[in-house]
Amino acid sequence: MVLMLKLITQILLPFSTFLMAHADSIRVGVSKDDECAVVETVSPFDIEVFISAPWYIHKQAVRPDSPLEWNYCTQAIYNQRERSSFPWGYTIDVNNYAEDLDGNVFGGPLCATVDRGEEEDSSKLAVAPCFIPKLLTGPYWVVYYDESKGYALISGGQPNRNTGDGCTGKSRTGNNSGLWIFLRTTERDDEKIAEVKQLAIDAGFDTSILNDVIHKDCSYDQ
Repeated sequence: MVLMLKLITQILLPFSTFLMAHADSIRVGVSKDDECAVVETVSPFDIEVFISAPWYIHKQAVRPDSPLEWNYCTQAIYNQRERSSFPWGYTIDVNNYAEDLDGNVFGGPLCATVDRGEEEDSSKLAVAPCFIPKLLTGPYWVVYYDESKGYALISGGQPNRNTGDGCTGKSRTGNNSGLWIFLRTTERDDEKIAEVKQLAIDAGFDTSILNDVIHKDCSYDQ
């Protein structure tokens, strides 16, 4: 019974999260606040190289699908599909992985594609559970990416609330929320993390929302 409840929770949480995100975008709109700089994303962008190896999240903001309690062993693996999914036309399979302090595993499969209205080589992606239509996807933008240095900065879209220390989304449950620092390795590199954090600050983000992710004794190593 406990395992069944856990499975149901993991299935329904992404669905409810993306429904909330879509509803939030309808209520407040996705246009930026006048005080927030427009976020520029990586261009040109090679999606095949970006998804060619796993990414390990070392800092991230709290969202319904990534609560603070799950800031352990967070990993993202992407695979290009040979053909678009039916009926929604997703082109990338996503597998998110996270643990809590007790080693319980969370996450699961999602799907991604280039965001609506963007060119095929755009770094503005859209992500959702695979059974969700594209209309309800959440933005997932690659703001900075350097394969040679092995890091990336990801934003959940255009931030639109100025806190005085930079900009975040209007709601942590809606679109345009979320901020992540990715490294190619599980080993923490404080110099690289600081470099990406400064890039985020320079781009106008409020980085106080970022929390550390611990990579130690992770099950993905087994």
